[in-house]
Amino acid sequence: MSLLARGPAEAAWTERRFGQGPEISESHLPLMTDPTTIVVVDDNRVVREGIASLLDGQPDVQVVATCADGAAALEVIERTRPKIVLADATPPGKRGVVLARELCKRGLAVKVITTGLSDEPGEVTEAVEAGASGYVVKEATADDLLGVVRAVARGEAPVSPRIAATLFSRLAELAATQRAREISGKVKLTPREIQVLSLVADRLTNKQIAARLYVETQTVKNHVHNILEKLNLRHRYQAVQYAQEIGLLRRRPLG
Repeated sequence: MSLLARGPAEAAWTERRFGQGPEISESHLPLMTDPTTIVVVDDNRVVREGIASLLDGQPDVQVVATCADGAAALEVIERTRPKIVLADATPPGKRGVVLARELCKRGLAVKVITTGLSDEPGEVTEAVEAGASGYVVKEATADDLLGVVRAVARGEAPVSPRIAATLFSRLAELAATQRAREISGKVKLTPREIQVLSLVADRLTNKQIAARLYVETQTVKNHVHNILEKLNLRHRYQAVQYAQEIGLLRRRPLG
């Protein structure tokens, strides 16, 4: 059952404004006692109004506005200051990702939940790195969506096991990259030594490297010796592997 598998709208809560500008709907009902206020952003009117109807039928949620356009959404968010923005993050507009970045840039204390077509790693990490607090696939059930909204409102960051695995993988990758940068900053190889090491990675002999660089073979041997001394290694291919691990060289097979 998808997010739109819901009956007709349960409350006539909006005043619609149509014109040359983007379509916007804003609530004019009195707010409940400390509800979770939400702005829904999606360029598909059926999706937008379906989600708004679902959310607005909950006793602890108040949809204060719906918008079809990201720029209009920013204006509405600035004015209404909702607790949560639920925004579409699918291409080509990726409104949720753009809004998350912009809200972070403006320092607005608004949490963003993005909706996407899948929980593929690229989509999820892009949303999280932009500042999103939650991510929901559009094929999620109504209960799933409500669960994410309530969890984000409590200050949690709910994710499915697959999304959690994706995020941990990304964090590990970032940590490894940071470590590589720190290590490479301490390894003071000269540009020429890195060039020689790159040619070693291509399985060239000292003589072939000398011919490629228009230098004497002994000069190449001296470079290789210096590289091994600096890295505290004994073999040239150990040096290649290490340089690849810390990001000095692009990874490629030695065979």
